[in-house]
Amino acid sequence: MADELDGPIFSTSILVFVIYGYVAHTNPHQDNRIWLLLPSKLRLFAYHRLIAIGLRLYGRTTSTRTFRLPFNLYAKFGKNIRKSEAEVMHFVAQNTTVPVPSVVDCIEVRTGAFIVMTGLPGKQIRGELRFMAPDEKALFTRDLGKCLQQLHAITAPDSRVSDFGGGPFQDYRIDHDGKIGPFATEDEFHENLYEYMLPEECPRLKELARDVHGTPHRLCLTHNDLSPTNILIENNRLSGLVDWECAAWLPEYWEYSKSMYCRAEAKEWIEVMKMAHPQNYQREYEVEYEFWKRTFGI
Repeated sequence: MADELDGPIFSTSILVFVIYGYVAHTNPHQDNRIWLLLPSKLRLFAYHRLIAIGLRLYGRTTSTRTFRLPFNLYAKFGKNIRKSEAEVMHFVAQNTTVPVPSVVDCIEVRTGAFIVMTGLPGKQIRGELRFMAPDEKALFTRDLGKCLQQLHAITAPDSRVSDFGGGPFQDYRIDHDGKIGPFATEDEFHENLYEYMLPEECPRLKELARDVHGTPHRLCLTHNDLSPTNILIENNRLSGLVDWECAAWLPEYWEYSKSMYCRAEAKEWIEVMKMAHPQNYQREYEVEYEFWKRTFGI
C-alpha cells in the first residue's frame, strides 16, 4: 500500500490536510468537507503518517489506542473502538453544552473504527482533586453535575440497554475482554450480571439485590466510564469529558456506581461523585459493591 500511495496523489492529500489542519487550528468551526472528499484509503494513510510525526513531536499518550497529531488533533483506533463512539460524541456536541471532542473523521477499518477528533484544553484531573481548595472543588463539582444532568436528561429511545446505536457495548466493570448486550430490558441487563458469578454465590446475591434490581430505573444516555483520566480540567474548572467508547443507554444509577468502581479508598473522588449525582443511589452502590467483591475480589 505504501508504494501505491507514496507519490503525487499522496503528496497532494497531505498538502490538502496540512492546509485544512492549519485552517481548522485557527478556526475550529471550519468545515472539513473538502478533506473528506478524498478516498478513505488516502485519508487513512495520511493519518498514519501524521501519527508518526506526532510520536516524534509529542511522544505517546497515556492510552495505547490514542495518538496526538499535529494541529491539536487526536487519532483513536484499535480493539473495541467503534463507530458508535464517534456518533455519540457528535450527538452530545450537537444537543448539549458538555465539552466533548469534535469528530473530524471516522473511517471503518478491520478492527472497528479509526476516529480523528480535536483535542480539548486542560489536563486530566487525576491527582488534582487533593490540591483544590474547597471553593475550587465546589465549582468543579458543579460543572460536572451540570454536564451529567444534561447527559442523563436524554432518555433512551426504547427499553433496550445498549450502545448509542442500539448494539453491544463495552463495560469494563462487567467484562474486560469483550462487548455485552444489547439487552431487551433493564431486568435482562441485571440478570446478565449473574453470568459472571460463581453459581453458589447467586442465591445470596439475588436476595441481596432483589429490591434494587426489582425497582425500575430510568434508562438514559451515560458516559459509562467516568474516571480521573477521562475528565479534563483547566484552571480547576471542567474543560472536557473524553473517551466515550463505553457510552451506552443504561439505568441512570449505573453512571454513579460505575464511577466508584475500584475507587473505594479515593476519598476526594467519592465526595465529588456523590455531590455531582444529586439522586441518592447508595442502595444501588452497596449492591454493586457486593458484586464487585465476588467478581474481582475487591
